[in-house]
Formats: sequence, structure tokens, C-alpha cells
Amino acid sequence: MNNSELLKLITRERPVGTETNAEILNYLEQEFMDTGYEVTSLPFDCVVWKHKKSKMKVENIELEINPSPFSKPFNGSGKAVIIEYLKQLQNQNLSGKIIVLCGGLTERPLQPKDFPFYYPDEDKVIISLLESQKPKAIICITGKSQLNGMNPFAMFEDGNFSIPSAYMSVDILPQLKKLINKSKVISLSINSENIMARSRQLVAHKKAINSKRKIVICAHMDTKYNTLGALDNSTGVCVLMKIMNYFKQVSYPINIDFVPFNSEEYFGANGEVNYLNYINNNENENEILLVVNIDSPCHINSQTAISYYNMDANIQSIINSIIERHKNIVKGNEWYAGDHCAFALKGIPCLAVTSSDLFDGALEYTHTPKDTLNTIDLQLITTTAKFISDVIKKLDLNFN
Repeated sequence: MNNSELLKLITRERPVGTETNAEILNYLEQEFMDTGYEVTSLPFDCVVWKHKKSKMKVENIELEINPSPFSKPFNGSGKAVIIEYLKQLQNQNLSGKIIVLCGGLTERPLQPKDFPFYYPDEDKVIISLLESQKPKAIICITGKSQLNGMNPFAMFEDGNFSIPSAYMSVDILPQLKKLINKSKVISLSINSENIMARSRQLVAHKKAINSKRKIVICAHMDTKYNTLGALDNSTGVCVLMKIMNYFKQVSYPINIDFVPFNSEEYFGANGEVNYLNYINNNENENEILLVVNIDSPCHINSQTAISYYNMDANIQSIINSIIERHKNIVKGNEWYAGDHCAFALKGIPCLAVTSSDLFDGALEYTHTPKDTLNTIDLQLITTTAKFISDVIKKLDLNFN
């Protein structure tokens, strides 16, 4: 199957636990086995999010709102309180009220509650305060996300968060403040449901004789809801599979795991957690020599950017020399919003592979309906796969 055909097959809305996600997992598993790789399947529990039109009503004015992904449902009314600062959150009794969060508190999304790899103290404080206050529901007023193309963005995307929540554009805030100051009472309907499901994490193994050391090459295969995920991350999966084809008949002295992570876009990161548990139960994280994470590469009119984490200077020098020999491959800036973070934060050497215009072009499409096949440079898929393959082949002697 060529790049175009594979992209068309994968580029569908495919959140963890959904039927489409399962179809693509089955396809990848069969491809891995047909290519000659040993495959491990790691099952896990998850939830699938279902939602319908949601709304709020103040006075006689009805406004449509966006339910937060994985929110608890809510249908009722209550006194509205506008909260713009952390001190307001700390110094008021908000029990039984409907909170409208805005201002400095909604400049960015919060990490999911107890996220396994990175849960900053600031987010923990806000979430703990909100849950201890026990409001009926939360409405977040947000604008353009700095991390993706969503406008407005969901401040909460967390099935473990106990308070029903929704979000609206900051453009509505002046009108909403006037209505709340006049009426004080909001009627709110958040139509959101979480349905228990099962999914799994696939791992394709290329095992070397008498080697306990490992290279991990990964690219997440799931998406958010309401996006086809061509750039984020059908292209990464295509690059991954092309590298697998390069290595299927190549003798290599170090074990390689090819991992299409299935939950990078999910609040629990269940696939990543399962894979790390699998490694620790069967081997050791200390045996991982390198992680290569491929996420949102091959944006049209861009190049492929490589960034380093915990990398030995000599290894960096070798990779830099390979970059110089490959057209459309460049050095890029570090970024900490992908699957490499789970490894980089533990001190494991990592390479992150993405589009060179990630922060000034590509992110405008991610997590939105605009992330279609029109955003992709097909030829860059082959270029990127060839570069990564050359890096892995060149580095084997330097790991001995």
C-alpha cells in the first residue's frame, strides 16, 4: 500500500475505544504480522465520549455551549458566580453554584487530574480547589489555544474530573457578564455521556540475538474527537510503517519496538502507561537506548524538524552529520507535548520528529476539522522515514 492509500485508510476520526479506532488497530496488527514482526497486544479499559447539543439560558436569552470532552452530564439551574482570579476561587463559598471561569484562570487548558507523566502543582491546586468547593457546574470562557487550532478550547478534558463543565468563546464574555449581573441565575444543560469500553496498545518487536537493549520508535495513532487527524498523526503512523518495511529484512544488533501509541490524545494515556508497565515487568527502562517519537510531521510547505532530549553530544554530532546529507531535514526546537515526554522526563535519550513549522503553521490545523489530507506533503513521508532509518542504522555501532 502506497503513502496515499495508507493515509486515506487511517485518516478518520479515531479516538480511543471507538469502532474506527478498533478497525485501524486490527489493520495495523495484521500488517505488522504480515511483515514478519512479533506483535504484543496490551488491553486496557477506557471510556468513549458521546455528546449532543448543549445550551445555557440567562433571562430569556439562550446560548449554545460546548460540553467539555468526557464531562459529567448536567441539567439544572443555579446562581452564577464569575471567577477571574485564583484568590476569588480560594475566598468564596461556591457550593451549589454555577461557576463562570474566565480571565487569567482560563488562558490554557489544565492537565487531566493525576495525569501519570506530568501534573503541575498549579493545575493540581486549581482542580483540588474546584472539587473541594463542590459547585454544580463550570462554564469556561476561553479563546484561541496556543497548543492546537481550537478556538475556543476546552479547559477540561478529563473523565476523572468530578464537576460537569462546558466552554464558550471569550467573545461572548461581555454579553454574558451583563446578563449574569442582571439575573444572577443560569439554566444549564450539558449533554455529555461516558460509555465504558475496551481498547489495546499494540507493540511490534524486532528482536536481536542476545541483546537486552532496545530502541523505541513510536507515533500515536489515535485522535481527538471532531478531527480526521491527517497531520496529527496519520503521517506519523505512515512514517512508522515505512521504517518498519525498511527494517523487516535487515539484521540489526539491538532490539527495536515499533509502537503506534493509542491514547496520546486521551486523558488517561492508558496505552503509554500499559507499554511502560510492560517494559518494566519484562525488561527495564534502563535498557532503552533511544526513543524516536514521530508526531505531526510532513506538513505541506514545511520540512521535517528534529529535536534532542538527554542526548549525548557525540550522538548528536553523528545525527547532525546525517541531517546535513538529507534534503528537507532540519534541526528544530525542543517541545514537550508528545509521547517522547514520558521517556524524556525520566532521562531517557529521545529524538522528536515533527514539522518544521509546528508552532507557526501546523498547529493551526491540529485537533480541528481542518486537519485533512490537504495538509500533507506525501513525498516528505518517504524522506522522513529514510532519514530516521539512516539514523538508526548509523547509530548501532555507537551504542556498542
